Amino acid sequence: MRTYCSFLLACTAIMISATTHGGTGIEPKVIEHGPRDVNKIALTFDACPTGREDEYDEKVVDVLVQEKVRATLFMSGRWVEKNKDMAKVLAANPQFEIANHAYWHPHMLEKDDERILRELRRTQDIIGKVTGKRPKYFRPPFGEVDERLARLAAEAGLVTVQYDIASGDPDPGLSAKRIIRGVVGEAKGGSIVVFHMNRNGVRTAEVLPEVIKQLRGKGFELVTVGEMLAMADRKRDRGTSPAKSPGYRRGQGDVKTRGTRTGPTAAMTSTRDTSTSQGTDTRDALRTGVEHTGPTVSGAEQ
Repeated sequence: MRTYCSFLLACTAIMISATTHGGTGIEPKVIEHGPRDVNKIALTFDACPTGREDEYDEKVVDVLVQEKVRATLFMSGRWVEKNKDMAKVLAANPQFEIANHAYWHPHMLEKDDERILRELRRTQDIIGKVTGKRPKYFRPPFGEVDERLARLAAEAGLVTVQYDIASGDPDPGLSAKRIIRGVVGEAKGGSIVVFHMNRNGVRTAEVLPEVIKQLRGKGFELVTVGEMLAMADRKRDRGTSPAKSPGYRRGQGDVKTRGTRTGPTAAMTSTRDTSTSQGTDTRDALRTGVEHTGPTVSGAEQ
């Protein structure tokens, strides 16, 4: 009888765990950086839909290929649909890891659960059909995330990945020198840097060679997010530095504004910053985000 009861308790625990994580076994969490005690940095590039005819900056990818830089590319489902051939080419290159950036690139905190899951799953299906690969990681549009979104992403089988360094590359007011100084100056072991590859980055291709050169000159190895997190998992198994962020980040919108600090990752003001609408306890529990710019596009769902 005791054995039977123990069996029932074990089955109940498994069922509860599966329900909590949508049956995916993925813990709802937000990753902002990897372990700080390693000399690895992940460069990431967002491919948001823009509504323009040309949404692919081949010069950015050319630099990555020529410099043999491993990188993670966060693609929106709409971008993949419009750039199928290029998405296939990028996914076939072993240097690149393909990740999910929602479909329409909406402000997801304003959407209900059903819409959020539709955005995530639709993008998963499109990327899988076009490239033959199914992403493991998701970056929220505009860098806006809360516990609910992280939970729903986990339910869709995705780990939410943010960044601790925003390059500021879509801001036309930032000079190439300032972007380079900001990214390289703030780089730490485990940093995740966000750039753009959809022509929203005004000077991305211009600054990349120098950013890569200087980061490597400081002893950093450039890896994908997946490689960074695999390293974090190994360290966690040994009881050392975890990669999980202690809090959640609320981004401040894809509005082209400039910060007051010398680096492009300064906290910035946005007309869409909704953090002040949260209660004090909730706001304190969320990590203030930095600008992640780029326009949304019109479509059936926004």
